[in-house]
Amino acid sequence: MRGAAILIVVGIALTSDIAWAQGAQDPTAQRRDCSAMERADGLECPDKASPTAAPVHQGASRGDNWIVSQTTSPVDYSPVATATTLSQDGAAMKLSIRCRKGRTEMVVAGLGISGHGGDYAISYRVNGGQQVQNAAARPPSGAGIAFGGDIIGLLQSLPDAGNLSVHLAPRTGTALDGTFSLGGWEAVRAKLTIACKWSDPIPKPNR
Repeated sequence: MRGAAILIVVGIALTSDIAWAQGAQDPTAQRRDCSAMERADGLECPDKASPTAAPVHQGASRGDNWIVSQTTSPVDYSPVATATTLSQDGAAMKLSIRCRKGRTEMVVAGLGISGHGGDYAISYRVNGGQQVQNAAARPPSGAGIAFGGDIIGLLQSLPDAGNLSVHLAPRTGTALDGTFSLGGWEAVRAKLTIACKWSDPIPKPNR
């Protein structure tokens, strides 16, 4: 009789140990137990701790003829924005607008474009209007030819419809032309104004 009682006690103890071990391996059970302790003792469960904030990265978005990419610098978390579009004549030329470290760049690149900014004369016209000469420069990074002068003023003045024609004349060789659609530019400009911290108000666009 006494031996049977001892076996029953041992069995109960073993069952309790197994149940405790399963509970330790079961996250749901742990959270349930922790919640009960939290209510009783005013403690905070480990899984409720605030997660570490991570830099926000926004993928590329498409607006009409433009592809806009916005992210943050992994070094100082400053905004980095890029807008690109291809020319309408077989995508032989690409126009890129990007801002980083407080600087806005406007660059044209493509097949046949090489050398430095000083090797080219660059001009543009909006919607077939008057041709405007612009200083050519070497982009801070990457290939292509960069626009010089007041880039922000130029970008803010572009209309939301029509096209932008760019003419590159090298010192030697054949001149290159690219025509870019301005459809959707207003939405792209709004994003860049915020990301690049352009000043307001926006000048009246060229027609």
